[in-house]
Amino acid sequence: MRTQVEFRWRGMGAFLIFLLAQSFQTSAATFDIGLDGSQAHPANVGERLDALLRDADGRQLNRAELDEFKAILVKHGWPTYRTSGPASIEVCAGLLKRSGLDFDFQKYMLAVLDQQVGDDIRPAAYARIADQAYTAHEGVQLYGTLHRRVEGKVVADPPVKSEGTMLFFRDFYGLPSLEEELAESTGSADASSSMDYDGSLSQPSAVYTRPDIRKLLGELIDPDQSLRHALSKARAEGDSARVEELQAKIAEADRENTRKIKQVFDEVGFPTREMVGIDGVSTALLLVQHADEDPEFQKRALTLAEPLMKTRGMSRRQYAMLTDRVALASGHPQIFGTQMMLENGTYVLQPTLDLENLDRRRREMALGPYRKMLESANSDRD
Repeated sequence: MRTQVEFRWRGMGAFLIFLLAQSFQTSAATFDIGLDGSQAHPANVGERLDALLRDADGRQLNRAELDEFKAILVKHGWPTYRTSGPASIEVCAGLLKRSGLDFDFQKYMLAVLDQQVGDDIRPAAYARIADQAYTAHEGVQLYGTLHRRVEGKVVADPPVKSEGTMLFFRDFYGLPSLEEELAESTGSADASSSMDYDGSLSQPSAVYTRPDIRKLLGELIDPDQSLRHALSKARAEGDSARVEELQAKIAEADRENTRKIKQVFDEVGFPTREMVGIDGVSTALLLVQHADEDPEFQKRALTLAEPLMKTRGMSRRQYAMLTDRVALASGHPQIFGTQMMLENGTYVLQPTLDLENLDRRRREMALGPYRKMLESANSDRD
């Protein structure tokens, strides 16, 4: 019987979690597959997986083989580096690539593996597997890792499904911007970039220097996100009494979370990836964004965050969001146009600096065009 490891939270906020959900939209009820937890895959299971991959010999798994692969994962979970080792991950990666007969299964597993990206799953290889699967079934890619040369210029082909999703996750995973990568590829003879997209999927498991803080962040983000998801649902249903109740609960939770996260900052400053992991940094940043009742703390956290952002130690997109919140709280216009407000039933930007050059600044922070952001926000209300 498999056991689940700690679920890795992303701390991306409701909108960014929505981006991920849209990327891997599938029926979760169809599968029950997690990670292999505290026990390695038994030797006979490893041998059977090896045999399945060897017999496939580069082709797609047939229905019987695919059903057997899924049954093994349902029972034992996806292998992790800590328990089953890198060889098991590579075998399962090879089988996942050959599971095209069931695209829902591939999408489900991509969502499971996203929990491990930056831990024991290498971001570049993960992005390539996702792009290959989506290209085969939808004719689009998520991350822009597939290129071809057209009249001497390298382009992403097939097209990217969602620019906003691509921008965020490339930044979040620590990949170069698509523009940088395509420019580099244009100068090469074979339209390839320096990114090792087709290498091993596994990497040694991350070791966190402050697992206690990482655990605390996970505990704090759970009510933060669950309450906000419930609020979104209540608003969509027009349940005004429930909305008022949840707003009060969110305010109370934010005050308590701010008290606890301030203690972390007093001890270590802004938690780094080495301390708490990529998702831990992201979660800390989200909790700071929700500390609106303490603008001085937000301003302090922003100062501490800047060197991490400049060295790709945190998401530029989230840093931009915090920058805008601090600016607005100080009575200044926002810089990156991340903050919206409802005006006569329509989302519009809060006061924003220099609209003419806004999209240029947004692009530098892994943000898409602001008009598309507004269009998306308003279409969700329809």
